[in-house]
Amino acid sequence: MLLLRQWLMQTSGPLSTSASLQMMTKHITLLVVAATMLSQACSKDAQTDKAVETRTADGQLSTSMSGDSADKRGTALVRVVNAVPSSQGLHVRSDETHMLPDVAFQKVSPYQNVDQTWATFQVGDGAAPNFVPLSTNREMLTDGHRYTMVILRSEDGSGYQTRVLRDVVTNEPGKARLRVIHAAPGAASIMVKARSGETMFDGVDYSDEAGFKAIAPWSGVLEFRGKDGKQLLASTPNLTFEAGKSYTVVITKTKGGKIESFWFEDNQQM
Repeated sequence: MLLLRQWLMQTSGPLSTSASLQMMTKHITLLVVAATMLSQACSKDAQTDKAVETRTADGQLSTSMSGDSADKRGTALVRVVNAVPSSQGLHVRSDETHMLPDVAFQKVSPYQNVDQTWATFQVGDGAAPNFVPLSTNREMLTDGHRYTMVILRSEDGSGYQTRVLRDVVTNEPGKARLRVIHAAPGAASIMVKARSGETMFDGVDYSDEAGFKAIAPWSGVLEFRGKDGKQLLASTPNLTFEAGKSYTVVITKTKGGKIESFWFEDNQQM
């Protein structure tokens, strides 16, 4: 407010207090309208107007409704990714009555409709009525938007935590889109490189995501290296990233401490 008043004084010269306040109110109103329009535009960009097909590394296919359809229903779309190798018995719910699908290690569930603006996601070790929350995360969801909830180990390894990430699925002409999620506890900052090629992402810390990044269609091996790029931590099998599709690669650590990865792709139907 002070900066706006100073700007008005500089651009308009001396004004009466009443005139200054009227002009300030006018400009504040214009700023609020502009911010609202920008927010709505960005919000719309995050929705899909077509259904989305998801394919996992093991060939499982699922199709979810368009973001526009979910918006009309007053729901967000949420899926679960399990990055914890010892969590076969864990359950996830968005409130006391809405259970999300159980997901095995290195798997991803289909999108589910969640009709809550503020959702309290809980990870527990038993189904209702014996559900005992081991991790709780309260998130604000926007109708019509897509989210991936990643179940991780807490950094000290004593419990669990969740990250809820927004998915923006777009068909970018001539480009593939790549995102990497660091879900390998104990592994320091990771560099992601194309073998014998460019660095895709640098300095990805535990529980963080990098991307989505637009890249040229590509086929090859991704390497996960230490922060300085010298130590090879793990690599993927040969992958193919096609134009118009969005890819997520999740870096995990097995129960035995080996760093591995898995991936899934999203494709908005034409």
